[in-house]
Amino acid sequence: MKNPVRERASQLFAALSHPTRLRIVELLGTDERTVNEIAAELVLGQSGISQHLAVLARAGVLAVEQRGVSRFYRVRGPRIQAVLNLIEEFCQTHELYGAPEEEACFRPMEQNSALV
Repeated sequence: MKNPVRERASQLFAALSHPTRLRIVELLGTDERTVNEIAAELVLGQSGISQHLAVLARAGVLAVEQRGVSRFYRVRGPRIQAVLNLIEEFCQTHELYGAPEEEACFRPMEQNSALV
């Protein structure tokens, strides 16, 4: 991986590292929405959602379109969902669901030898 790609990957993973931002990406995977629609759907404050949307937009995960006084947010493309699907598959393959962090980190290699 070339350094510029490594830097961008780091920004993308950092943007996706918060559970609320993951919920936003999942929600926007089905349709574009305004900040107020997202806040209502997730039952969270508009200000907090706006901050999360800004992080996701700066990282390039979301595209934003101004229409009149409203800004509509959408996932930039289907590949973000593909990345999230791969992460889910990785967790299933390595049985990382619900495991305490210590257990996941210190399992013997023979238990985690399947490649994803």
